[in-house]
Amino acid sequence: MIDYRQHFRWSQVDIGHFYVYFLLALVIAGYLVYNSKSRYKFELFFISFYLLTGNINMLLTIKIPGFSLFEIQPLRFIFLMLCFLIVRKIMFSKERLNLTFDKKVPWFLVALISYIALIIISVLFHSSEMKIGDVLITIYDALVFLVLIIGLSLMRDKPSYDIIGKSVILGAVASAIVSLLQLFIDPYFLRIGDDRLAFGEFLRSNGIFKSEYYHSYFLIIAIAWVLIKFKNSWLKFFLLSLFILGILSTFHRMSWVILGMTLLIHFVFIKKVAFDKLIASALVCVTIALSFYIIYFDDFKNSALVKERLSNTIEGRKGYYAMVLENIDQEPLFGFGDYNNDVYYRTMLQITHDRDRATALTGGIHNGYLAAMFLYGIPAFVCFVLFVLQSVFYYARSFKDNLFFVIPFFLSIIYLMGNLTNSFLFLTYLSVLFAIHIGIGMGIKKIKEDLVP
Repeated sequence: MIDYRQHFRWSQVDIGHFYVYFLLALVIAGYLVYNSKSRYKFELFFISFYLLTGNINMLLTIKIPGFSLFEIQPLRFIFLMLCFLIVRKIMFSKERLNLTFDKKVPWFLVALISYIALIIISVLFHSSEMKIGDVLITIYDALVFLVLIIGLSLMRDKPSYDIIGKSVILGAVASAIVSLLQLFIDPYFLRIGDDRLAFGEFLRSNGIFKSEYYHSYFLIIAIAWVLIKFKNSWLKFFLLSLFILGILSTFHRMSWVILGMTLLIHFVFIKKVAFDKLIASALVCVTIALSFYIIYFDDFKNSALVKERLSNTIEGRKGYYAMVLENIDQEPLFGFGDYNNDVYYRTMLQITHDRDRATALTGGIHNGYLAAMFLYGIPAFVCFVLFVLQSVFYYARSFKDNLFFVIPFFLSIIYLMGNLTNSFLFLTYLSVLFAIHIGIGMGIKKIKEDLVP
């Protein structure tokens, strides 16, 4: 059974719009796969559809009555396909999976495997205090992340990776257009998940995602693909402009910061654009922003964006962070396993005065690194930090040899920065994108190595 009500908190929903979009995504995914030279057309069709549909593919989740743990979800289907692919590659392919810890295995992968092992140990250690379903789901989520990386890396097929890039760009085009429609015409058009105020009566745009930050991070990823893959300057300019407008429509501060960092790194350190051109472009952007601000000054002054900034939101987050640091000495090795414990409940209730936050129905610690520490312990926290940092350094070194590695490098930056203000642990949408692009990066690296005699 499909329960649509859980995804909406408003009545202004036309479910027919979602079905039309799904049909369009199916056609596009089929067209991309049919016209490619991919050796993995079956797997890529579903991966392409998943990327084209963002978070709204949650509507396709089918619950099986009486079996709460077993749902038919798009990502679970992709997980099963990639599991079969890995088994096929290991057992029946002439290619060998080299797992020796030398230069051929990135050290960030070692840190990741260590982190996953510590997660499994932690939840098993706390299994008597946790629901068995939560234990299984935590282990499953971690394994899916690893399977995505290994499965995509074992493909070693550039046409398949090109399909993923095209799917990201086309999905971003759709999400950007939807976000502008949500901002200026119909705030509930294809909206799923959050409906947070931006300013005045305007809502933050989610595009085809459940939160504004998933939408904006997806568009930043698409910007990376466009910057590296597109040669046509006019098409590139159009897509970049559309994506930037889509990101601005979210009114999400961290997204704006990461967008600025991404463009700065690309144009200053990769393309090495002349300084005077950068200054001129920056002045144009500042002028447009100031004009927009002046026109809507009163709305901005009283906006949720400004009030959130001036309210106790930051102090509240400091309280979350203090809660972790002051209590981790009680469970330093394996953490607390989950959020359903007395420490989390009492502290969060004191900070937020919100029972839903205290019982972990909503919210969280709002920092992926501290969340890993609280849930799984200090050793897991160290491995998680090493995994993220080493992936950044690995791809920062790699794109000097091949510009394609700029894309997973930017993904690493987004994941690094995003986890400072949100928890993108397994399996949030950003984590799935991160795993996919890490796998692609490893696959491209292997293709390059195979070409060297």
